Amino acid sequence: MLSDEKPVMAETKRLADVVYERLCESIVDGTLAPGQRVRDGELADRLGVSRMPVREALQRLERQGLIEMVASRYTRVTDVTPEMPAKSLEFIGYQLGIGLHLTLPRMSEEERAHASDLTREIARALATDPTSAYAAYSRLNDYIAEHSGNSVYAATISDSWLHMTRNLRGTFPLVKDAAALTSDFERLADLIGTGDAIDAESQVRDIFLLGPGQGGTAHAVANLWDDAQ
Repeated sequence: MLSDEKPVMAETKRLADVVYERLCESIVDGTLAPGQRVRDGELADRLGVSRMPVREALQRLERQGLIEMVASRYTRVTDVTPEMPAKSLEFIGYQLGIGLHLTLPRMSEEERAHASDLTREIARALATDPTSAYAAYSRLNDYIAEHSGNSVYAATISDSWLHMTRNLRGTFPLVKDAAALTSDFERLADLIGTGDAIDAESQVRDIFLLGPGQGGTAHAVANLWDDAQ
């Protein structure tokens, strides 16, 4: 089965891109579970398309590390190993800090204000809705990459984000107490608004406990996949 299973209709997008997006949704929400085998013919029939766009989408997902293809044997969703969630959370922490350091000096006042508003959205959602908090984090991440002025950085973020989202199950884990984390993101929003790139990067690393002597992120995702084992 696939998420929102219905025939694919492509108007403004390439058919392979639409198929790719549908498969992404199914992998992230667990409809296509880690380790599950997939067959391009069956997917094509379910989506109402030929095998060609399905194969192209699967190859793209293979390059991103979400699909494993062994010729003449199987195609399957890659497993989530026990260390992947912690490594993914650590990655997005370092990546956002670097992104802010790179991007803030290149942003206009209006752009910084918008990035600050996106950061406050994260703060508001943290305590009650980790899925919405992650979605807000994703919007901030995309906005920073878009305004970085660095195509290599933007491409790296684009290619890695789906993998990170699957590994974290589309939620923002509480690395700290919710109240402390909310306060941390509010301070980060202030730093973004003033364009303080150095302190913003430092603040992100503090949020994710990535500074000297801090414990890191592993505890926050220790049981994230327990129900899927």
